[in-house]
Amino acid sequence: METTGNIITAAGADIGALQLGIGSQEVVFDTRGEISDLVAALAGQATRRLLLYTHDLEPLIFDQQPFLDAVRAMVRGHRDSHLLVLLQDGRSAVQNSNRLIELSRRLSSRIQIRQPQSEYRDFAKTFLLADNSGYLQRPLYSRYEGTASFNNPGTNRRLQQYFMRVWEHSEPDTELRRLHL
Repeated sequence: METTGNIITAAGADIGALQLGIGSQEVVFDTRGEISDLVAALAGQATRRLLLYTHDLEPLIFDQQPFLDAVRAMVRGHRDSHLLVLLQDGRSAVQNSNRLIELSRRLSSRIQIRQPQSEYRDFAKTFLLADNSGYLQRPLYSRYEGTASFNNPGTNRRLQQYFMRVWEHSEPDTELRRLHL
């Protein structure tokens, strides 16, 4: 594991050793595999809330079994837990048959997906927030570079405030409605 102060690189890091709410390391990543490992670890340690802001529920990241299993365990394991998703491009997610959409249909009281209003659709960042301390963010959803931390309440709070502001002005995505034929 390469370390510079409180910054570590995900390549070669023991992601499983990072604990939500403990430590102050910032993890720098730049591959899809590193992101997948980090989102699964964050989701696996969250106990109450996950907030996800994503362009299209990227199937190579958010439609992977470790992440889906972690989300399922969290929402079933705690009475007040939930996953809220702001999804910019629901059509693409539906076309890719993303399993998180189906999971949200089965657990609709615990997993909600909404589409931001038009004034928020140019937001290029992707982020996942775990409880009140962990985060993963990518400045451009089209690239794999970004940072994560399992214990940075300040960054988590700042992103959470933005997420909730957009959530309050969002609506259910019509692309996700199930057609009963």
